[in-house]
Amino acid sequence: MLKSISSILDADIRFRNLADPSGIRSMTIADLHMMIEPIQLSNAVPEEIRREFDTARNAFVYAWFVYEFATLAELAGYTALELALRRRVDPAPPNTSRSPGLSRLLQMAIEKGYLERADFEVPSPSGTSATACQLDFIPMLRNHVAHGNVHLLPQGALESLRLCQAVIDRLYPPQP
Repeated sequence: MLKSISSILDADIRFRNLADPSGIRSMTIADLHMMIEPIQLSNAVPEEIRREFDTARNAFVYAWFVYEFATLAELAGYTALELALRRRVDPAPPNTSRSPGLSRLLQMAIEKGYLERADFEVPSPSGTSATACQLDFIPMLRNHVAHGNVHLLPQGALESLRLCQAVIDRLYPPQP
């Protein structure tokens, strides 16, 4: 439902019972800003991509007013990641009407040495000593939010944005 103009600057009701990261006081919009502020791209990343990623960061803060904006923030983060991959892997415009998808772009970035799978390994969710590569989950996570699934977890959006930031920064390392 569209918020009325008189309530447009009111916090989304779902934030009323959430505590700040310390658990001591009620959460404020400043807490959301504090959570997302350190998740920024390095200056080595092209401005066009940093602007796209900042859209995601701002949407995360604006989730204070509309809780669902956390999902928009997550999707915008994946959009910035796909743009970064496309620019890094093949900076020329595609010569077809359909460019490679996110999975293929990630694979190409690995093949070209821009990304190392080992940099994104985490303990396997199975609880064994095996590891899983976060890069393998990115297309599934993006598709989950992009294709009409209800996904209202601001903390999940924050973790997705951290992952997108880490991948984008690896694609564009600082130049000596």
